[in-house]
Amino acid sequence: MKQDLNQRQKALNESIRAGEFRPAYLLCGEQAYLRIQNRDKILQALLPEEGIGGDNMNLTRFSGKETTAAAVIEMAETLPFFADRRVILLEETEMCGRNSAEGDLLAEYLPRLPETTVLVLAEREADRRKRLCKAIAKCGLVFECDTPDERTMNAWAASLFRKGGLQIDRRVLAMFLERTGEDMLNIASEAEKLCSYCLGRQEVTEEDVETMTTPLIRDRIFEMIEAIAARDRDKTMRIYLELCAIRTAPQAILSLMERQLNQLLQVKEDLGRIPDRELAERIKVPPFVLNKRFKPLIHTYSGSELLESLEECLQADQDYKAGRIDAQAAVELILVRRTESRETGGIDSSLRNRTARWDRSERRRE
Repeated sequence: MKQDLNQRQKALNESIRAGEFRPAYLLCGEQAYLRIQNRDKILQALLPEEGIGGDNMNLTRFSGKETTAAAVIEMAETLPFFADRRVILLEETEMCGRNSAEGDLLAEYLPRLPETTVLVLAEREADRRKRLCKAIAKCGLVFECDTPDERTMNAWAASLFRKGGLQIDRRVLAMFLERTGEDMLNIASEAEKLCSYCLGRQEVTEEDVETMTTPLIRDRIFEMIEAIAARDRDKTMRIYLELCAIRTAPQAILSLMERQLNQLLQVKEDLGRIPDRELAERIKVPPFVLNKRFKPLIHTYSGSELLESLEECLQADQDYKAGRIDAQAAVELILVRRTESRETGGIDSSLRNRTARWDRSERRRE
């Protein structure tokens, strides 16, 4: 059974403190904040005397998909310079994914890796089926930097304000996280900005959060979909105009609407049929976002309404790409139509069959 993030992080921290190092590490997952944090912890522990600055002769950095296994192997065979270890850092090389041909070559070499060399890979995406991932899992450590659960995220975000000498109550913290999303790098950046803004005070207020943070575009789109479900045309158009004011391309609005409607459709079909964690993975959102945003909204939409809305977005996208309509006009027509008063009736075809059709369309778009 896979350990949760807190357990895995605690185990990694303890092994670093004890000086129990592995020949190879793979730090992967969606949270860049955790990848960077753990990367620097490992490097600093491996090279305590030299540090991890750019002038360290025993630290070699490779980045980008142009990185070759031959170059890495050549450096791995080089003895450290007046030190116990040579550390090789590979970042976003895609050797555990699209660049798997080079990754396979590195996987073949890992059993021959000198005891004086440690490999550290930091990759956003890593396919556990690839040979390099399997090789690292066998001789080293694969650490997935996924999104923490809601409780852990709240505690961590609150700690950022405490470090800045500020208190933040639960209601304000919830508002802050709603506006910043689940990306920990963005949360840390926005918290730092708020701490500077509130310098000299003791507490962060809702007004501070509203003044200093900008909601993510995808979250504003979700709010717009909520307003459409309530047939609140004024709120729908207000959000749309705010998105236009920050120069959000109508094509981007349309694309995000399609994606979120498709996610809602999957939740509508699968909620209760499969575990929530599996459902969250399927629609590619953290579990707490599924609980806070998607679950409440599906009760305001019928399956037929979701299908009709998605069908209209897909048709508008096709018309725009075929040159039959301007992208802005296409979005505005959808917003007007979908906020009209409710009508009876719906789509008679099977929800499951129609969902499969839209899933295939989504995959083709990706």
